[in-house]
Amino acid sequence: MIKNVLFFALIVILIAPVAWGTTAQNRLNENTLRGDDALACGDLFYDDGVAENTIFFGGGDAGRPDHFLGIRFELADFNIAPGTTELTGFCVSNRFDLTALGGPWPNEVFVYRDLNGLPDIDNPQRQATMLTGDGTGFFETNFDQPWLLDEPVFWLLVRGDPVNEGEDFNVESDQSSEPTGNSWITDRGLSLIFQTGQNLMLRANIQASLQSTKKVPSLSLPSLLLLCVLIIVLAAWVYRQSRLDVRG
Repeated sequence: MIKNVLFFALIVILIAPVAWGTTAQNRLNENTLRGDDALACGDLFYDDGVAENTIFFGGGDAGRPDHFLGIRFELADFNIAPGTTELTGFCVSNRFDLTALGGPWPNEVFVYRDLNGLPDIDNPQRQATMLTGDGTGFFETNFDQPWLLDEPVFWLLVRGDPVNEGEDFNVESDQSSEPTGNSWITDRGLSLIFQTGQNLMLRANIQASLQSTKKVPSLSLPSLLLLCVLIIVLAAWVYRQSRLDVRG
């Protein structure tokens, strides 16, 4: 009896890898909420897809680190569990042609962890430069390395940086949809950061994390045939042993 139980347990262990394989990417595709795709880029966003305004910080303020605006992303809003996805980059709306005013302009975009409800601006996790203001539709880029979203909240901020001293500073927004409370702005640092009455059109790009997408190895056809032969031989041996036990 014990031998038979061990035999069937061995079969289950050997065959199970063939049946397993749903990846985190499949779950992500099923659960990630998406809005109006008029803006044809981005995976996580709170805007309605149509830019209707541009928020400026006066002129030439893209070099001032106390000026920033951006999005506080909450993974729960998109049915995503921390640790299952990676942030690969971002896209931002670029609907308005402002070349007559000097566009396009470079601005720095930073990724921050959440620290007690505010961005941890002393510890940027990723950084890339965006170029907007020429009305080409949208700007999109990837970070040098993806960043694992291992906490429930993260920030994506366009922030002034000395490398862009003298450049303009703008982000487009939609005004027609109800503000979600996830867009923030300040020109005096964290001491005076507040929610905007518009949804900023800065979107996050994500992918399933490498750890989550790692599948249990499946068997090739030759390996599967060899497995069948081994199972048959093992079954014959168990049957022969059980007959010998009965005769004994």
